[in-house]
Amino acid sequence: MSLTTPAALRPTQVGDRIAALDVARGLALFGIFMVNVQFMVQPLTWMFDGGGADEGPLAAFLYYLTRVFFESKSYPLFSMLFGMGLVLMYDRAKAAGRGFAGVYIRRLVLLLLFGMAHAWLVWYGDILIYYACFGFLVMWLAPLRPKPMLIIAVTLTLAAALWVAGMAGLGAALGTGNGEPPMSGIENATFDDLIRGLKAGEVQSGPLDPAWGDAETDAMTNGPYATAVAMRALNWVAGIIFWVGFAGIFLHVPAMFLLGGAVMRFGVLSDPASPWPKRFVLLGLVVGLPGAIAGVLMTELSDQNSPVFTLSTAVVHLAGPLMSLAYGGIAVWMARSTVGTWLVRAVAASGRMAMTNYLMQSLLVAAFAQHWGMGRFGDVTRIEMVIMVLTIYIGQLAFSSLWLRAFTMGPFEYVWRTATYFRFPRLLRRPAAVGGP
Repeated sequence: MSLTTPAALRPTQVGDRIAALDVARGLALFGIFMVNVQFMVQPLTWMFDGGGADEGPLAAFLYYLTRVFFESKSYPLFSMLFGMGLVLMYDRAKAAGRGFAGVYIRRLVLLLLFGMAHAWLVWYGDILIYYACFGFLVMWLAPLRPKPMLIIAVTLTLAAALWVAGMAGLGAALGTGNGEPPMSGIENATFDDLIRGLKAGEVQSGPLDPAWGDAETDAMTNGPYATAVAMRALNWVAGIIFWVGFAGIFLHVPAMFLLGGAVMRFGVLSDPASPWPKRFVLLGLVVGLPGAIAGVLMTELSDQNSPVFTLSTAVVHLAGPLMSLAYGGIAVWMARSTVGTWLVRAVAASGRMAMTNYLMQSLLVAAFAQHWGMGRFGDVTRIEMVIMVLTIYIGQLAFSSLWLRAFTMGPFEYVWRTATYFRFPRLLRRPAAVGGP
């Protein structure tokens, strides 16, 4: 009988990291930001009214660029990366002879707390809550071999596509003849007006009603903070109804977790000779991109009560993951390329601090848009949004690179890992030895 004590689990050390994962996280941060910023600075009704595509040719180009390349492509990529991290953590626990479930459950509980604080105090569109909740379900599948994991992932992806198409078809069957939902007619609504309208049954169309947008704009630009929190909570509930009930995220996100886990288990990222990164890029270009374009065109050019619109929802759900896999393939190429290494290192640095940068994006935009900052909510054009994203993201590339020269991980990552492992990982980098390489 061996008397050797199993090695304690610990946070991933710098030398143990897979560079392609960090680069992919850095790329995903940009794509997610391009999508999220729309809802951070404009009310929900703004997106239903065209999302600023009518502000001019450049604005229209940026609108469709976001829809084709980032919407329903960035969160699947981030979800795949989450699944890869799940598999890595499980394999490390197994190799160390330690239990996995207790540590990972603590990790998910902390992620849930981060997400709830983010959603209610800063911005309602948080994704961390969903990752934590679905993580509790998927974690038990971490021991699976890659093929069963892939089969379940594909099955859930197809089920998600059928679900959203079925929900769209149901909405069309229950909709009015001209597709126009009933509107309350409440003008210049405040949050109190919105609550009264909801209780009286006057606001029947939820975020589609202009009264909802007026109330959100008033709460975000004028406060007070308690009213803004209440409005965020209302938007959060509406988001759950949409994402879980209509968008099938309860199927799609776990599918992406498992797809990422299967990719990791197949050794696609760890094997330099693997042909799959290139195949992912080719698959994204040949199938994913045309599917994404077709999905957007079908959505834009059809009535919501038509079969074409119903089909478009399924097309978007199927094309998105193919584009995400292509972005993952590009991340592998970037990590292994000798071209533009300074940029690759900066993107990887931002990916190593993915949680910190994700939360920082919300905080910085909130300071610009909400009442406690500059109060520009509801008064930001599509072009200004993209400029904001580029400015903040480039700033985060520089900040992450500088931060990681002195520290081993980002501040939120440090808190997360300390509480997960019940130990304080080294934060400060050790100075290089005098006369060393």
